[in-house]
Amino acid sequence: MRHSVPVSLSAAPGSSGSPTGPRAVDTLLADRGQLFRALFLSAPIGKAVVDVDGRLLVVNPALCALTGRTAEDLIGRHLDLLAHPDDIPLEDQPGVAVPGATPLDPHLEVLGERRLQRADGSTIWVQQARELVHRTNGDPHFVVLSLVDVTDRRRAEEDLVRRALTDPLTGLPNRRSLTDRLQHALNLSRRRGGPVGLVYLDLDRFKAVNDSLGHEAGDQLLCQVADRLRWSTRVEDTAVRLGADEFLVLAEEVDDIEGLRTLAERLMRVLDDPFHVNDREIVLSASMGLTLGLDAAPDALLKQAHGALTRAKAGGGRGRVEVHDEALADGDVDQLQLESDLRHAVDAGELRLFYQPIVALSDETLLGYEALIRWQHPTRGLLPPGAFLEAAENNRLTSKLGAWVLRQACTDAAGWDPELRVHVNISARHLAEPGFSELVADALEESGLDSGRLELEITESTALFAAEATLRSVSEVTASGVTLALDDFGTGYSAITALHRLPIHTVKIDRSFVADVVTEPSTAALVQGLLQLGQGMGLSVIAEGIEDEDQATWLREHGCTMAQGYAFGRPAPLPARPEAASV
Repeated sequence: MRHSVPVSLSAAPGSSGSPTGPRAVDTLLADRGQLFRALFLSAPIGKAVVDVDGRLLVVNPALCALTGRTAEDLIGRHLDLLAHPDDIPLEDQPGVAVPGATPLDPHLEVLGERRLQRADGSTIWVQQARELVHRTNGDPHFVVLSLVDVTDRRRAEEDLVRRALTDPLTGLPNRRSLTDRLQHALNLSRRRGGPVGLVYLDLDRFKAVNDSLGHEAGDQLLCQVADRLRWSTRVEDTAVRLGADEFLVLAEEVDDIEGLRTLAERLMRVLDDPFHVNDREIVLSASMGLTLGLDAAPDALLKQAHGALTRAKAGGGRGRVEVHDEALADGDVDQLQLESDLRHAVDAGELRLFYQPIVALSDETLLGYEALIRWQHPTRGLLPPGAFLEAAENNRLTSKLGAWVLRQACTDAAGWDPELRVHVNISARHLAEPGFSELVADALEESGLDSGRLELEITESTALFAAEATLRSVSEVTASGVTLALDDFGTGYSAITALHRLPIHTVKIDRSFVADVVTEPSTAALVQGLLQLGQGMGLSVIAEGIEDEDQATWLREHGCTMAQGYAFGRPAPLPARPEAASV
């Protein structure tokens, strides 16, 4: 069985009698003439002519250099010669097709990126395209294959993702990576029917150690703590540094709370042994909060673990362990009443839209607004979204709220200066609803808003895990002129995959990166990489969460063109007709 390179080839009827080898090449070159020869042989990218059975008939010097093989090594050989040995093996048959590839098309097709193995055994990544050449009778004749080396870009992207998801001090996964890992663990736990456990750790009296020995010694101590957590956890567990002196262990396979207690006790013993920093012996302990979850959302599970840790710290002493107790969780009854009230909020006209400006960073010209929902509760006053979106999720009200926001935002924006655009956040659940594209079309038609002035914002996880029906719905929406923005860009594992999966127009660099861009060199390098990536892909880039002029200046100097944050305006109700020239 051979391994296929990622090009879809299919044998044409009556092709068995076609000329092959040098005679086929002569025929093709004669048909295409000297211009084809000059363009083909001198092309700076790898090119090959392949027959419909997958045999290489002619190659150019750039392809030889790319693969580390001579023309004599390649001509007459099957494309499988170039396949990476770890790629999925396919049926050993003529006309083999890579999963996801389309039938031969008479036009140029870009086939995506795949690995190839060079003659010396090294691996490269290439972007592939193919173009079908027909016979005079219209039957498929040859395929012209083009290969572009994208290895350096792939490595840069992988390094960018790694740096975004890793704590620079300890090398552990960081807070940004935890949500994805926890969601993945919860998905697996539902399938196997067992819970996920969290151990939330806070080092006791670490501030005193840090103040007395200095920050450098404190950093060394944190690295030693991270090392102990790393080697003392099981293969299926993940140790994470959340920030400062807080760590977390995600346990993917625990049967019950006693199993999680056993893990916590082991971690406690590991941390009890003295640490040594600069010839000083330091004794540490940690307080811990424990929780188990199966159907909980990641944020809810983290909140439970942190609540248990808070009780452990409040209990006095050191090295205490507390387990989340539903009976002690704050606000349970209050939350139920809030959920009940929310069911009536839309019909009662209690929802409001606030708008935060988006500006051109060069001169702070107003470009548009992001629409942000608020709830004018009859007894609790004006509530931000964080106070009620969990209640909406629990009651499957996110789509109802989302539809209201979309319609109201379009109606409001239709009365603005026609140069201004409006950004509307769309949840994963709302995007997956049947009829979403029709909802967008109706909102535009009813309001009279031009589709080019509406941009929908989605998260990386929404883009990554969207089903095929959702992708089709998104395509219908963007085909009408509505654009798509990727929010919180760079905070998850799969930002780059999301960019390839959906027709993204804009990326928004997350506020957590912008906050440290002036003071943290590693964060500055990461943001610079995100800017270069977005600009290199021809995307609009907006930096979120800018709070002061130092951040704005740094971003401006590094090529960021659009911005949003308190430095330019807080979310607020708008005047009837805001003008494009003002903020």
